[in-house]
Amino acid sequence: MIQKLTQRLPGADIGRWLAPLGQAMVLALGTFSIESVSNFSWGEYRKACRWMGPGSFHLVALAAVFVASSLVIQLVVELKKYHAQDVIGAVISLGLLRGIGPLTVGLALCARIAAYIAKEAKPYKANDLRREFSKKFVLPRLLAALTVALPLAAYGLLIGFITSALVSVVIGGGSTNYFFQSARQAVHDKDIAAYFIKLAFAFPIIAVFAGCVSGLGQTDKGFSAAANAVTATFICGFFANLVITIALFLI
Repeated sequence: MIQKLTQRLPGADIGRWLAPLGQAMVLALGTFSIESVSNFSWGEYRKACRWMGPGSFHLVALAAVFVASSLVIQLVVELKKYHAQDVIGAVISLGLLRGIGPLTVGLALCARIAAYIAKEAKPYKANDLRREFSKKFVLPRLLAALTVALPLAAYGLLIGFITSALVSVVIGGGSTNYFFQSARQAVHDKDIAAYFIKLAFAFPIIAVFAGCVSGLGQTDKGFSAAANAVTATFICGFFANLVITIALFLI
């Protein structure tokens, strides 16, 4: 009775939540082994690039438009109340680069990648296939995710900035020239680095290993592998966003 009650206490299942992190670390070590590199499949790499890249452009574009529009409407309305229209471009640009862009557009893209990889990884659950999984499955998909993430991140940033400037004009936030001039004065190399480190490097790596571990650990009971992969991607992505932000702006 007491044991059942303790198992229901908040935090009692922390070990079950942390176990996949250890599995991901073990999987990462095997992914970059000499044996894994020698068994690299260019066919699997190209297949993954085709699915992750062209299939994600519409998601990135729509997410960037909706997120940027929502951010601009809220900020312009509030900043106009305090007669601070001269910083509209700066505030919106910093918001898109440092946090809002990566946490919305970036994690939406990576959740899609994680769910797909989790589905692909499920057939490798058998113990006799796990060694083959580490040698042949992970590396092509990891490199594919990193390959497509950079152009998709740049594409999303471009769409987000253009949308922000246009929506700002429509709702009375000033001209597009004024918007971009304010943004140029506020944005520094560190802000651009924060955006691309999160969206084009950290988040894709998290998505691939979250998908792999969730697919391998899926049982007939419980949630689906895709749901677990998406959950892990968001939780680890939020944590990585915090760590990268602290490293770049506080240390």
